[in-house]
Amino acid sequence: MIIKMSKVSVIGPHSLLPEIMAYIYEAGVLHIETPPEYVKDTPYIRKLTLSLEQKNEMAELERVLALARRTLNTIKPLYIRIHSGDIPGGLQQDSFKRPSITNKHEEIGTTEAKTSIEGISMSVDNLNQEIKEIEQQLSLYTRYEKILNSLSPLMELVPESPFRDYTGITLYKRESPLPLLEEAIQRITNGRYEIFKKDVDEELMACVVVYPKEFAPEIKGLFHMENISELRMPADLADMPLMEALRTIMQKKDELPLDMKGLENTLKQLAFEKYDEFIRCFNIIEERLRQMEVFSGLYGTKDTFYLCGWMPEKSTHTFIDNIRKRFNDMVIIRTLTPVRTETEITPVLLSNPGVIRPFEVLTRFLALPKYGTFDPTPLLAMFFPVFFGLILGDMGYGMILFLVSFFVMWRWRGNETIRDMSSVLMLSSLFTIFFGVIFGELFGDLGRYIGLHHYIDRSVALIPFLIFSIIIGGFHISLGLLIGVVISFKRREAKEAIVRILKMFFVFSIFGAAAAASGLLPGGLLRIMVMIAIGLIAALFFLEKWIAPFDAIKLIVNILSYARIMGFGAASIFLASIANRLTLMPRSIVLGIIIGIFFHIINLAVGVYAPAIQTLRLHYVEFFDKFFYPGGVEYKPFGRGRKVVT
Repeated sequence: MIIKMSKVSVIGPHSLLPEIMAYIYEAGVLHIETPPEYVKDTPYIRKLTLSLEQKNEMAELERVLALARRTLNTIKPLYIRIHSGDIPGGLQQDSFKRPSITNKHEEIGTTEAKTSIEGISMSVDNLNQEIKEIEQQLSLYTRYEKILNSLSPLMELVPESPFRDYTGITLYKRESPLPLLEEAIQRITNGRYEIFKKDVDEELMACVVVYPKEFAPEIKGLFHMENISELRMPADLADMPLMEALRTIMQKKDELPLDMKGLENTLKQLAFEKYDEFIRCFNIIEERLRQMEVFSGLYGTKDTFYLCGWMPEKSTHTFIDNIRKRFNDMVIIRTLTPVRTETEITPVLLSNPGVIRPFEVLTRFLALPKYGTFDPTPLLAMFFPVFFGLILGDMGYGMILFLVSFFVMWRWRGNETIRDMSSVLMLSSLFTIFFGVIFGELFGDLGRYIGLHHYIDRSVALIPFLIFSIIIGGFHISLGLLIGVVISFKRREAKEAIVRILKMFFVFSIFGAAAAASGLLPGGLLRIMVMIAIGLIAALFFLEKWIAPFDAIKLIVNILSYARIMGFGAASIFLASIANRLTLMPRSIVLGIIIGIFFHIINLAVGVYAPAIQTLRLHYVEFFDKFFYPGGVEYKPFGRGRKVVT
């Protein structure tokens, strides 16, 4: 249901603006909007400007909020992972005790919130920077891994001496440069050298060349002149002797992953301990910035201000009385009569009773309805579980789905979206069980082997089930058109209302013709129904021109689309029956049970996904198209009752 809204305006002196805004923020019911054009165009009315100090504050708040969002992108996933049971290695569950949280209603200033956000963000940035540096080091050291594995045994063969030097090089085998290299080194050192070599892979060879130190410049010059790749150590190890650098790299490759794991655990611990405080401070900064944005969008004269907005009609009387009691005659507040054009921009607040409310999440997946139209949530709550149950229609699958949905709702009860989706699936599972009893299905045809009685066997009654599905489609489409007629008259769209009435009677004529052709009605009515349908198309042509024939075809296609209820339902029972037959094929009973369970799990996953998608499609595409006006403005009251001290 769409809550009825009232529009109010507030006029008062500049001196009372901070106090009035504080009360509006505390009340948390007024959706403030930009004044209409006729107010802006009034002589002496101008947009109020912020002082230099306020502009600087606003810029600082935007900076802090951007910093907070960046930090939140890091700590929020970690916090969620910890709550889902992913405890950092080396830490015990007991170490993750929630810190004491200050009462959420306790006053806290934006200065304290800003300091807290900057402190936590700095800690997170420092830890991320250290982790990034370790990752870079590991990535660098990994590039040396193959060569290091080849050179390490060779280095053990090199005798240590203060008078000797050595250089690691890599050579490509296909170029066969080693004999020529040895000849050149022989000539430089007069035979006082050794070369240790080992294959790295099929193409590359690693070598260690040992020679007297006095020949080092000439040897390195030879390598440079012949374009031979000398093994160069990372910058932090460049000043070390080759052997010591290699040992250091091997040691660090073992130590760095442990260091990185420790830093990651520290980051997780920080996220767990500081998340609630961070979110609280984030909300304070965000709301303060919103206050400043509202201030910057106000209009008024030299001495007065003007603001207007929307609130639920049931809150209007209390809100106005409180303003008048607090400010007496210093503030003028009154309700306004919205003009017709303002209906499109009136904010929308949905409010539905308990069992229907979770289905609002499905409405919001598409879009909010425009104010003054119709909230489809009650219809979703009525038809979605029924269609879902008709398609899946199995007691066993329904019970499993109910238990899984209940567990998910309990486990993630703090997440409103997950909680609502779980509630939708729980209700749908009850209809699945109900239709499972009617169809006599328990994990497919397994129920028949244990004596379950079926009232309707949909595995053999495919044609009746198909006809039943199409009849459901005709009723569903007609209901949508009827609602559309009411809304069209309410919106004073007479032509659209007449078009929908004609379409509704066209649907009736099509079903009448089908009933007459099948013998349910006297055969003489067939020609009459066909003539009525043709006449309705002609009337639609007069109103819609060339769109009329396509609309008629679209209506028929929309109704036939409900055959998917039968199609996917039949697929579900046949797949379940195949899973049961596969259980009996292996000679081993245990293996057969494992195979059966595996295929039933697959069928259950498909059986939950397909009915949900197909049912939503029938609503979003076939049904909503007949009456739904998307594009409503979301109701966002200023403050929502949270108080911020500035």
